[in-house]
Amino acid sequence: MTTRPVAARAVAFAVPSRWSGRAVRRVRHDALWPDGRVEYDVSLVDAMYRGAPADYSAVAHAVADRRPELGPGPWIDEWALEVDGPGLPAGRAVDATEGARREFRPLPITPWRSHPRRWRFVVGSLLLAAGTTGLAVGGAVGPAGFLSFLPTVSGLALLGSLIGRHPRR
Repeated sequence: MTTRPVAARAVAFAVPSRWSGRAVRRVRHDALWPDGRVEYDVSLVDAMYRGAPADYSAVAHAVADRRPELGPGPWIDEWALEVDGPGLPAGRAVDATEGARREFRPLPITPWRSHPRRWRFVVGSLLLAAGTTGLAVGGAVGPAGFLSFLPTVSGLALLGSLIGRHPRR
């Protein structure tokens, strides 16, 4: 007979996002064993699943419903009831990794630059002028008219993409 943990809890912590650098909330699970030891960062399925999906579902929902925004939640036993258990040790940080707590700050927001809009305006104006000149000089018939029509439409599309956009502040 394999021994199973008598209770599990969710511990919520913040880590910096890989891409934006902002603090992102993560959750790990701890298991409380019958001998009183606590195993940190365990899979809830491996710890509390006893072969009956309905039993595991009740435990998983109870752990998830009682998890806090940050920090450790209450211990939940195999019948999905709260039980008393040990808290976090003095030297243990509420983090996925061992060590001291880190302060998480988002990356500084860089000021918005207007050059993406500027190049659209300049290139769109040039294409519109070249296409309109080609249509006026070469006429709007045949292959020359079609080749003059393409820059006109492209210039209008670039200039139209500027409408309705508000600069970031």
